[in-house]
Amino acid sequence: MNTKTILKTIFKVSLGISLISPLFKNEPAQAFVTACSETNTVTDMSGEANACFLTPEMLKVTFFEIGFCTSDPLTTGTFVSTTCSKSWDNTSGFETDIGKKSFSNMVGSTYKVPNATYGYAYAIMNNEWTYKAQYKLSGGDTYYTNSTNGLVTTTESDYGQWTDAISNMVGQESTGACFDFEASTTGGTVSAVLTNSSLVTATDQTTCNNSSRVVGSVALTSSVTMDDSVKGYKLNWQITNMGIGLSNSGGTPYDWRGGPFTPIFTLIK
Repeated sequence: MNTKTILKTIFKVSLGISLISPLFKNEPAQAFVTACSETNTVTDMSGEANACFLTPEMLKVTFFEIGFCTSDPLTTGTFVSTTCSKSWDNTSGFETDIGKKSFSNMVGSTYKVPNATYGYAYAIMNNEWTYKAQYKLSGGDTYYTNSTNGLVTTTESDYGQWTDAISNMVGQESTGACFDFEASTTGGTVSAVLTNSSLVTATDQTTCNNSSRVVGSVALTSSVTMDDSVKGYKLNWQITNMGIGLSNSGGTPYDWRGGPFTPIFTLIK
């Protein structure tokens, strides 16, 4: 299915390695995208960015691998891991609800990242992210996600989980292709590709439609030097005012679109 998913950033990473299972917690963040006005504060969306972004109640993503690299693993347009070291994986995939405001264990295998200086981090994720969100206009209707499609609904009984099957990534890349993405963010330059389960990059809309993974990398704003003093990390997911986008038509909310989320790894010594 084609989507309007905007991946302004796949992830923003500060630093980390894994000797213990990471912990998740949602934290507020300065958004790279334009936030919507607070719910129930505007009578229409004509003055909002189109799309604007808000905090979802739910954002479920499945992770397969997270790690660090000494050079960009996506330079060639395909994932090349020769300069990378993984810090965590789960070959079956581990689904987490980033929308929860609490810590949770990330189930999987953890690995000590070799002592070195790393300028990049990467993540391998599924390409179907599940959202639940709502937005109310002052003196008007409340607009909900629904389980049928990415359009809004004003029927509360239809309020449900919307699964966005990512098949077209839109960013600052010049190719205009569905399978690659690039954007400059405050967390560093972000790149991503759509791939199959063997991490072979899609080449056209047909293979984008049949993709099953999103592989993202970020050039860290400060290189990370790993040493023997690091015992593990905590991972804070940031989705506030950016986890899901809401577009409008003539000031009336129209449809939802995938938004970015940004983790920050904090070293434990």
